[in-house]
Amino acid sequence: MSATGHDHARLPNGLRLLGERSPARSVAVGLMFDVGARDERKDEGGAAHFLEHLAFKGDAGRDADDVNRAFDELGARCNASTSHERTFYYGAALAERRSELTALLLALARPALRPEDVELERQVILEEIAMVDDQPSARAFELGAERFFAGHPLGASVLGTPATVSSLTGERLLRFQRRWYGSERALLAVTGDYAWDEVVAQVEALTAAWAPGGGRRTYPALVPRSGVDEGRADGVTRAHLTWFAPAPSAQDPARVAAALLARVVGDEDNGRLYWALVEPGLVDEAAAWFDPADRSGTFQGYAATDDTLHDLVAERVDATLARFEREGPTADEWARAQRGLATEVMLRAETPMGRLAGLADAWFDRGEVESADAAVDRILATSVAGGRALLERAPIAARFRFSWRPARSS
Repeated sequence: MSATGHDHARLPNGLRLLGERSPARSVAVGLMFDVGARDERKDEGGAAHFLEHLAFKGDAGRDADDVNRAFDELGARCNASTSHERTFYYGAALAERRSELTALLLALARPALRPEDVELERQVILEEIAMVDDQPSARAFELGAERFFAGHPLGASVLGTPATVSSLTGERLLRFQRRWYGSERALLAVTGDYAWDEVVAQVEALTAAWAPGGGRRTYPALVPRSGVDEGRADGVTRAHLTWFAPAPSAQDPARVAAALLARVVGDEDNGRLYWALVEPGLVDEAAAWFDPADRSGTFQGYAATDDTLHDLVAERVDATLARFEREGPTADEWARAQRGLATEVMLRAETPMGRLAGLADAWFDRGEVESADAAVDRILATSVAGGRALLERAPIAARFRFSWRPARSS
């Protein structure tokens, strides 16, 4: 599915609208706020994610059953997500139901925050945190990120901690919402088949009372930790190794080269780590990837193995990454990575829903409206020389490793 055009507008209250028209029978609508866990104070960890949960509990005129019934009657697919960077409410439906879908998604942004809903969702989130604690791979990443980012907001847990979540009252959540979720930090994106004038008129009418403004994100310097650390715990039965290294940001033109480098070394089925670790049977899985973030990107990696093989696996990873940094990718590896990444972009673009997040992220990250075709062209135009140059500027061997391992037997 190729896009046939783009539309954009800015409402008087500062809310931005962005559309990508395509010949589809469906439409996808997303309301994205440029607000996430990195914007929380230390004592309000998990507030953005908490508000995402409460969004589906309804506004002043609906309760949770009403919200669920309304989406069901539309036949819509809907969901929400919270990251360090963004809060995103999104859905897809038949094109003729675009107006109803838009109204529902806009209503999610202003939940009622009823006391009984706050307490119910608090327990749900505390259970989520407990589930992460019970998943060694997830716990390894959480602990590794906390140590690597060394106090930087990107190292905080999106879910928060039991202490912070327990302390977030409805009043505190409302203050956080008022501080951050102003219309100037919001973007309404629509992809697929729509009438732009109708979109603009509806959104302007439904958000006329939204307060303009929104908090201003701070950018403390990232001073990442390097070296090696580990933790051990009862109940952990295998060794979980995580890696972190500084990388280009979401705004850096080298971000495409970074994504391709990560694919060459860390593709789960054909990357260098796969051939060094998985194919010989040393690990269950091994992967590496590039995580772009607002002004502070990272390379990340993961492997899981029997604890008796931990040291051997760590040495093999060190050797593989050092060699990759020294030699760089081959022309054949680079071409395969380009084709693979380009294919992923185009497959996502086959549906309006698949395009939605990428369209919105590009606008927030770089203020650009980039079609899927343009993204593919950029991938295919990024040279292997650019990848090798990035390795010299952002060496992946200058990294931090954290291992989460079984407790030592007494």
